[in-house]
Amino acid sequence: MDAKVLDGCDLATELVREVRADAAEDRFFTNRANMDMADRVISIVVTVLVAACVCALLAHVLFV
Repeated sequence: MDAKVLDGCDLATELVREVRADAAEDRFFTNRANMDMADRVISIVVTVLVAACVCALLAHVLFV
């Protein structure tokens, strides 16, 4: 906030503005963390599927 003197209405408006900015920042970082976790899960699932396909192909080549 500025160093100027604020009356009651301006003070309340400024405080609400700061709270909203803080809440938006918290939502951004929470969404970012959730996206990172989703990316991690997707990477693990894709890795497992690729490994299964490679094993199936290898088994088909060796035993059929």
